[in-house]
Amino acid sequence: MYQIPVKSYFKSFNPMRAFVLALCLCWAGSVSAQRENISLGPMIGGSYSTLTNTPEGVQNKYKVGPSAGVFINYSIKEHFGLTANVLYSRWGTDYESFNNSTNGAFKLNLDYIHVPVLATYYFGNDMGPGAIRPKLFLGPSVSFMVSNNGLVNQNFQKIDVGATGGVGINIGLAKQQWINVDVRYNLGFSQVYKNVPGYENIHNQSFSLNVGYSFPVGQYDKGSNKFSGRRR
Repeated sequence: MYQIPVKSYFKSFNPMRAFVLALCLCWAGSVSAQRENISLGPMIGGSYSTLTNTPEGVQNKYKVGPSAGVFINYSIKEHFGLTANVLYSRWGTDYESFNNSTNGAFKLNLDYIHVPVLATYYFGNDMGPGAIRPKLFLGPSVSFMVSNNGLVNQNFQKIDVGATGGVGINIGLAKQQWINVDVRYNLGFSQVYKNVPGYENIHNQSFSLNVGYSFPVGQYDKGSNKFSGRRR
């Protein structure tokens, strides 16, 4: 299975600074809106993950893991919005062999609380029931490791800063409720291992398919600086 390479210049990359900068750019994109809709809901799906740049002689491949959590959308009515997710995601890889030997082969599970903040562009103008709105999204992410099945827990970095992007569709239902279907790619910029010789430049990489259900909770009016709850 092909792995997208991660270049060595990530060694000098400052992931937290990049995360803050990208977050500010995402936020700046929404400042011109006067009335924004706010919605939230649950999301569930699965990931297809691996680790990049494993040492010579180590064979690994993608593995499947679950993903579930919640999301909140903050958007104007037309085309642009921000989406923040808080997702439990099981990443890792399937180590098949070490130096042509299957001794020690196992599936490495890395469990994270994954928090991407995504600038989203929606196509189409129909907002009613039955509307289908394709979308593109991209933004920074930060993931907090909560558990793993590695032999030595201290060998893993606890925070992974990265980027998430993808495509999807929103399907309109009654009363401004939506079905959300997303296909995502996530790349970690932080090193997965720490203080492990030969494993200095290994990063998380995953694809995921998620389905969510959103319902409106209200609108924020920048002109009056007031939040109005959902209209029934």
